[in-house]
Amino acid sequence: MRHHAGRLNRAWLFVVGLVLLLVGAAGVVVATGQLAPIGRSAGLDLSRPAPDSKITGQATASAFSSTGVVVLVVVVGVVLALLGLAWLVAQVPRARQAHPLRLEDDPQRGLTRLAPGVLTEAVEAQIEALAGVQSASAVLRGDARQPDLTVKVTAGERTDVRRLLDAIEAGPVRDLGVALDTQVRRLGVQVEVGTARRRSGEITV
Repeated sequence: MRHHAGRLNRAWLFVVGLVLLLVGAAGVVVATGQLAPIGRSAGLDLSRPAPDSKITGQATASAFSSTGVVVLVVVVGVVLALLGLAWLVAQVPRARQAHPLRLEDDPQRGLTRLAPGVLTEAVEAQIEALAGVQSASAVLRGDARQPDLTVKVTAGERTDVRRLLDAIEAGPVRDLGVALDTQVRRLGVQVEVGTARRRSGEITV
């Protein structure tokens, strides 16, 4: 029922994987002793420092004593923190329902728009009218030409799930396609078995 940040996660995983791959490649270069020759070919001195030598040179020390460099480091840290926070916020599942559907966009006939909630309410009502269904909720995504429908259904414990899925596809889903004059591009149905307790005087026949 909820839309997750799958595409964003895949992009970040690609970036993280690429960084780790580069770090691993650098580790292999250092471990095989090829760092110094590669540095010399590039005009850099990457030889191992002596035990009594300083880690940073005078230029590096003076650069980090500058206020501008310190401010730049702080800004970069804040930006990275905000990116991390935005990534965490993006993990919150969202319904992300479709925008108003444009059914007619001919200037001579006028513009016709339909709120997706009207269609989802009709789908939910049809599904709840099916045998064995206790409740239903639906989310419509995409546009009028390529609609995506996600449905969450709570059914009784004696409900035939296979028959219920066939009934949903042959009834509400088909009617939705007829209303939009197209076919539902993608259908997702989540079925949960209701665990409501029976009352003491209730008999199931």
